[in-house]
Amino acid sequence: MEITIGKFTLETLTSGMYERPKDIYREYIQNAVDSIDIAVSEKLVKADKARIDLEIDKSERRIKISDNGTGIGVDYATKYLLDIGHSPKRFTNARGFRGIGRLAGLAYCNTLIFETSAAGEDKRTVIEFDARTLCERMLNENVDIDLLSLISDVVTVKVEQEARTKHYFNVIMTGVEDTDGILDMDKVQEYLEQVAPVDFNKSFGWGKIIKSKLRVFGFAPTSYRIFVGDGMTHAPVVKAYRDTVISDRLRKLEDNISEVETKVFTYDGETVAFLWYAKTSFYGTLQDEAIKGIRVRKGNILIGDKTTLNHVFKDERFNGWLLGELHILSDRLIPNARRDEMEKNAAYAAMIDDLRTWADGISYEIRKISNQRSSDKKAQRIIEFANNEIAADIEVTTTVVVPEVTLIAKAETEQVNHTELVAALDILIGAQQPSTKYKALNLQTNITVEQKKVLVRVFDILCRDEEQQSNVLITKIIREFAPRTSAAIAR
Repeated sequence: MEITIGKFTLETLTSGMYERPKDIYREYIQNAVDSIDIAVSEKLVKADKARIDLEIDKSERRIKISDNGTGIGVDYATKYLLDIGHSPKRFTNARGFRGIGRLAGLAYCNTLIFETSAAGEDKRTVIEFDARTLCERMLNENVDIDLLSLISDVVTVKVEQEARTKHYFNVIMTGVEDTDGILDMDKVQEYLEQVAPVDFNKSFGWGKIIKSKLRVFGFAPTSYRIFVGDGMTHAPVVKAYRDTVISDRLRKLEDNISEVETKVFTYDGETVAFLWYAKTSFYGTLQDEAIKGIRVRKGNILIGDKTTLNHVFKDERFNGWLLGELHILSDRLIPNARRDEMEKNAAYAAMIDDLRTWADGISYEIRKISNQRSSDKKAQRIIEFANNEIAADIEVTTTVVVPEVTLIAKAETEQVNHTELVAALDILIGAQQPSTKYKALNLQTNITVEQKKVLVRVFDILCRDEEQQSNVLITKIIREFAPRTSAAIAR
């Protein structure tokens, strides 16, 4: 039986595999940290000396990604780097295990080069893909060629001398198209702040607290030293979290983290995930796209984006009011090939059910805080409006005397009907048409319409007298007709 793998399969495994062009950085960093883990465990390099460098030269359209991990020995490099869909890391704890991520850069450059050397060897392997020719042949309908033959035609392999002490892996892309800002250092930095397996910024005061809470459960996310630069200067990549956040699209309110809460998720007796999230005043959706939403991470590398867990909330917008991380711990929970979600299995379904229960609880808390804040603001507006009412005529003077005390009492007792407060505010600010010309009388919700008609006639008679005594009499009469209000004032 003869089986042919078509050339267009490569398109599916490169540009067709990843949602964002900048995901090429995630794929190469993912492979780099796996190599660094082994190098540290084998004492080839100390953890605080291991590093990954991204060098971006926009003018030359060149990208270089380097690490000082184990590298690959000359006897294994060619097979390992040219195999497609095969990886020796498949059944390990490594972050990359499908054997396709290394090809991600082919879709965005003219030439893709791998350079690698292993410690103790005096040689290095250089593998170069002519990505431009590869793309041209893929798009040419007149070229009928299978995938393996196509790759063989566009790849060259060289073995060169190298110092025995060197161990590294370099990815070099030349002739890079600046798609989606992959040559823009600032945009790449912003992307990596969210995606890369790095530590919190030292200025983030809650960072140490979060890590100490994680350690209580025996979990410590591994972070790596990653730098972005232009060859002359470089800047470390750290997570974007900070103590102060800006909430609400319109008002742009400044808010602070008041506490960090944690939750453990288990399945079949095993801890499968760990969540931390920040408690704030929950003024509204967070404005910083780099921190909003509960982020899913495995091996401390982002899976998906800020919206990945929207679906666990009945009101999806509430995920954008939160910031935090869900760290996947169990190998039963596996990222899919695109790393934009998890593979759907029993462990995943159980975790999502638990997450929905948690999301219902935090959503209830957000609504409760928001509703209380709204009620407090409306009540305060009523009181402030009443306090600021100044006028010469008797009906406004009376308004100041009675509603102020009444409304303060209402605002300070939980027995008040919220609807009454809103109705009172509407009358004060003119949103409702008053039923009489006496504002103090209109604000009384426990006097009937017929009673108000009688009182209007009485007040008209009293107002013929210009003396202040009329005000006192009107106040007394209203209080007699509103015994429940008087009782509230007495309390």
